[in-house]
Amino acid sequence: MKKILIVDDEVQILKSLARLFVDTDYAVVIADSGSLGLEKLEEDEFDLVISDMRMPKMDGYTFLSQVKAKYPKVLRIILSGYADEKIVFKALQNNIAKLYLYKPWNNETFLSMIKQLFETEALLLEKNLLEVFNNSGELPSLRVSYMKIINLIENDADFPEITKEIERDISIASKLLHIVNSAFYGLRTGSVKQACVFIGVKNIRSLVLSTSIIDSFGEDKRIEPHITKEWNFAFLTNRILTCIYERILGKKIPDEANSAGLLHNIGTVFMLSQFKEEYLALMMDSLTDGRDLEEIERQKYNVSHQEIGAYLLSWWELPYPIIEGALYHHNPLDERIVNKEIVAAIHLSQYTAREIIGTTKNSTFFPEVYAILGIDEADFKLRIQKFD
Repeated sequence: MKKILIVDDEVQILKSLARLFVDTDYAVVIADSGSLGLEKLEEDEFDLVISDMRMPKMDGYTFLSQVKAKYPKVLRIILSGYADEKIVFKALQNNIAKLYLYKPWNNETFLSMIKQLFETEALLLEKNLLEVFNNSGELPSLRVSYMKIINLIENDADFPEITKEIERDISIASKLLHIVNSAFYGLRTGSVKQACVFIGVKNIRSLVLSTSIIDSFGEDKRIEPHITKEWNFAFLTNRILTCIYERILGKKIPDEANSAGLLHNIGTVFMLSQFKEEYLALMMDSLTDGRDLEEIERQKYNVSHQEIGAYLLSWWELPYPIIEGALYHHNPLDERIVNKEIVAAIHLSQYTAREIIGTTKNSTFFPEVYAILGIDEADFKLRIQKFD
């Protein structure tokens, strides 16, 4: 039986949530302050903590930060008011919490979210998946320079300070200049500062993150061209994802999912770096006979690149929507998905990118994503042709 700790300074909220779980298979414990919540965690083991953000003495961000530090395996969900939106997004970006719900909540949505979260976490701990990583040696770690740049961005540092830190890292600076001078952006410059101004802070964050992750796999001349190809595919996917949100849906990509398009296929990069020519041969076989790559991966390794990618992103403590994007981008109708819109948009984006580069025959497309996104298929195809 899963055990849940609920922390909120409002007694009425605690009573309402306790009633919500009466007829479920979860055991629930309540606490009316962050300090009491920490005491409960010392006394017993919990699978999930649900916490309010705005509480006296110890606020929810501080409380969940301590939970993360002391009990990293315990899942964390934010329950908060709309007025706390900024701190909620900060908590998601820093992986202080996996998910959030605003008050007042919908009971069915609340219970469904918890069920989906537990099921996805269980999937990422399956034996076959863990065996791949146990046999791969030490997991790749993110670069220190990446962490410095991200910390500057998240702490609202001055733009010159951010660009100066980027200029210190030749790999990140060269990748940035390569991208802005490519056909994707079409800028002609050798200035890192000008490139940063052109693509904006949020895109800098995504670019630095993805560059750091790609570089973390090390260099191997035999597969480097193929990893570069996967990186370019991910970048094209991200460009299409941005177009879907900004030009078709008429809104911004959620901040916590800003790098989801770039990182959705990171599992493929890991498989290439780990299994090299063996995995490359599988990819070629998939393209040749039109079989789904995921099916071939499961026959050979008992796992897919989706699961591998999601596990890595979870290991690196990236926001949950990015993890879901990696785990379900080929299966956007899976009932375990919480962030259905972003996963549907990634599925549509990556398939459209494959259509552009001509590799769709080994990938299944689910047209139901149009309905999830609330867009017309014919209109989308017409409009996407007009995008640069």
